[in-house]
Amino acid sequence: MYPGKVGRDHLGLGSVSSDQILPYLSPGINVLTFHPRYHSFYVFLLDEFWRREVPRTHANWVNFYRPREFVFSIGAHLCNHPEHGLMQNVVGARITQALAAEKPERYSTATHYIDSPLGGYGLYYRSVMAEMGLILPGGPGYPLPLDVPSELGKRVAEAFRSAIRDTAYYRNYFTCDAPDVPANVIEDYISRACLCQLKKPTAADRAPLLDVFIHCGPPAEAKSRRATLRLLLDVADQTEGNAVDEDTFRQLLYFRAAEGGLAYQPKAEVSDEFRMWRLYQAREYYAFALNAMWTYLCVWGIASGGNVSPVPIDAVWQHLDQTLTFDSLATTLSVKRPRLTADSSFRSLLAWLVEACHGNEESFDTDCTLASRVHEHRLYRLALGNRANPAFMVAGMLVVLALIYLRFRHPDCHQRPEWRIAQMGSDGRLSIDNFVRLLESRLASGPVTIREVARWLYGEYVILQHQLVATNKLPDNTFRFRRESRGLRFYSLLNVLGFNDARYNALRTTLLDLGLCGNMLEPAHPLTADGREMLNTGDLAWTR
Repeated sequence: MYPGKVGRDHLGLGSVSSDQILPYLSPGINVLTFHPRYHSFYVFLLDEFWRREVPRTHANWVNFYRPREFVFSIGAHLCNHPEHGLMQNVVGARITQALAAEKPERYSTATHYIDSPLGGYGLYYRSVMAEMGLILPGGPGYPLPLDVPSELGKRVAEAFRSAIRDTAYYRNYFTCDAPDVPANVIEDYISRACLCQLKKPTAADRAPLLDVFIHCGPPAEAKSRRATLRLLLDVADQTEGNAVDEDTFRQLLYFRAAEGGLAYQPKAEVSDEFRMWRLYQAREYYAFALNAMWTYLCVWGIASGGNVSPVPIDAVWQHLDQTLTFDSLATTLSVKRPRLTADSSFRSLLAWLVEACHGNEESFDTDCTLASRVHEHRLYRLALGNRANPAFMVAGMLVVLALIYLRFRHPDCHQRPEWRIAQMGSDGRLSIDNFVRLLESRLASGPVTIREVARWLYGEYVILQHQLVATNKLPDNTFRFRRESRGLRFYSLLNVLGFNDARYNALRTTLLDLGLCGNMLEPAHPLTADGREMLNTGDLAWTR
């Protein structure tokens, strides 16, 4: 067996969100580094390279690119504009931030600041810029030897160039492959070039970049991006005066409310997009519940000596049966104890949840709110803080899945266009749609106990799914347990439990940097005039 690796996404659930749902809802939005002005900067570098009379080789492009991105990265840590704030996600910051803090008089452009030959462009932006039509890809299999700016890209590059053309850096250092650059020259250059300066209405590349983000790329993708940015502007508008972090954003999406008294009622114009994002967050609760059940099994398996000798599968089932009591959970939630066990009917569990939310099955999604004593976000928090406690990690997560079933079981939900989000993952990655339909089928076929539902979920959604996902990752060994004889052998490695990145920080930064609203992490984040127009009309006519 190959040595074990930490790995991620051990049930394959996260890849559905990161590779399918979020690219569908917010195409062209980078996650790891997400400042829109990088599009201007990178297409400017590419345009400058093509203006040179040099052989169009990959090596020459790398040699041209790296010293100039290094200077830009250093500059981002030297900028003192009020718009800069606590700038995050600067490419190469692991090296350049510490170097800038030393305050040398000059910086060597030969500094090794990042391992990737083409830095942030190669790692994060090239494919997105191609999708948005800023570049035409080149290289093996393409007509041109290297990427080249499109006509749109040339316009954006020229706008960026106009902002920095008069700097000493561009005139005296940029064009001559300078081996080092004085700090004061970089400071002067970055005062015009910095990522933060796009926020200013006077930024030369702001209008063309707004056009790119609002209109460019395949029409369907541009429409989705516009709709999501408009939804975020609606959230920003209705939460003015209150800071909105990612946790608050998730609550607003799912419950139309957040802790602290925040409320959100999506405008009719963004309601379709809101419903899709809400189903995305439903999947996050669904994925978290299954991953928590998996995590508990791993923790218990190691504690039971499963890393020394396999734990008999009968012992696994016996232990899980013992965890299927809900009175301790009910006490924590301050609701009536249900006196349910593994032998109780699953419908009794559903009935207890409906009663705890003071509602009925037909209106459960409306009745179960953030003010209810039982809801998905509260159970998520309890599980995060009690990873070895089966009351929260098994019984509690079974409750989360039951809540999701109650909310989305009605056939009317499945006929709406946004249900496509719930169907994503049906290709072997455990969709909400399949879960709801299969559970409905089981309940319709006759009496079903809590034990039977729990064993179905653990058997097919946790144990089998982990074996399939880990096997597909070989030769990287990410197994946390595997079948051996008639039991499970466990491996003691780190497991991470939490939500996947919702792209919230990327989306709010995009709005901030494009000058459409303030920083949503701060209480005051008003919409600008352009942001107001975008919210009201769904477009900015002057960018077309």
